Amino acid sequence: MNNAPLTRQQRKRLRTRNQLKEAAMSLLLEMGYEAITIQHITDRADLGRGTFYLHFKDKSDVVWALIKDGIDAADRNAHQRMGIMEHSNSEHFGYLNMFQHASQNKDLYRVMLGSQGSSMLTSRVQDYMADELKKDMQKIPIYNEFKGVPDKIVAQIVTGAVVRAIIWWLETPNDYSPEEMAAMLYETLHHKKPPTYN
Repeated sequence: MNNAPLTRQQRKRLRTRNQLKEAAMSLLLEMGYEAITIQHITDRADLGRGTFYLHFKDKSDVVWALIKDGIDAADRNAHQRMGIMEHSNSEHFGYLNMFQHASQNKDLYRVMLGSQGSSMLTSRVQDYMADELKKDMQKIPIYNEFKGVPDKIVAQIVTGAVVRAIIWWLETPNDYSPEEMAAMLYETLHHKKPPTYN
């Protein structure tokens, strides 16, 4: 693993890329995915259109970059925290982590999955989450109650349930906490009471 410090040029490139992502995020929340253009993004970031194309192919590419950053951060956090937990609790802990992350990043999740995004973005997020779940299922023995069902099918079913539950929870007035949502999802999919953590 290369831990060498970034050069001045690399730091500048990273700052510019982040400016474009931040501009895209603020515009998504104001206008929704369909209404924004590359020109809107570059105007908001106070950068030239040519600069945009040095970093991203198109509007969907910059939006996907900020979404992927959020998903990957949630995944890293879950794997770090899961190290101290029993693998038998992995399914519930994964749901709990998703709802807690969604609660802390409501704007990002509304862009990723809700009415401020697009069906293309939601589909891309679900595909990515299903692929990540499939990798987790191969590393640790989770979802044992679904033995006999191919991992790729289990990943699609579980991801679909998680995504729909998060969308409903964020966009429908309710008083459910992340813990309550994770517990209900776990009971629905796994037909048992969720574990408790000390």
